[in-house]
Amino acid sequence: KPGATQSVIRAGYISVPIGHPDHYALILLNHLFGGQFTARLNVNLRQDKGYSYGYHSSIEWHTTSSLLLAGGGVQTTVTREAVEETLKEFHNIRGDKPVDVTEFEAAKSSLLRQFPASFETPMQILEYLVEIVSFGLGDDYYLSFTPNIEAVSLNDVRKAAQRHVGNDRLALLVVGDRALVEPELLKLGLPLRRLD
Repeated sequence: KPGATQSVIRAGYISVPIGHPDHYALILLNHLFGGQFTARLNVNLRQDKGYSYGYHSSIEWHTTSSLLLAGGGVQTTVTREAVEETLKEFHNIRGDKPVDVTEFEAAKSSLLRQFPASFETPMQILEYLVEIVSFGLGDDYYLSFTPNIEAVSLNDVRKAAQRHVGNDRLALLVVGDRALVEPELLKLGLPLRRLD
């Protein structure tokens, strides 16, 4: 829950369904965008700017259209700046600063190393079984996960970013002290809808 010293920002857009041909490229794209500590969002808003304790992204997969969410808690005084940086990161990953080979290889290696630990507890295994049933995934989905990620190329990730990431479809939700954050957000010139 945000307090007077913190705002929470969530940016998201509607994407493709689970099982789309770009599914594995998007998993890898998310990992380097905000899915790991050394991802672009966290490096920018936490390590470089000091706006947040942690700024991340994730994909909520669905059978019709999925949602890429990015954000985190930020200091109230830098809410506008954090929104600007978030929008910049969404823009950069698809155009001005496409994924480079170093971050691509590091993210792929990290994702593959972390994957086995996803099956350490009975609860984790149950959650994956529920996904297989809920989404109609093949019984071998998780058995083939590693080779499918290994098969993703840098070009696949760049194309997925160009096709599916864009500020034109982005919705932002900012929760915080309205008196403090609204005047600054209005300076961005974006349409603003107040929710109570």
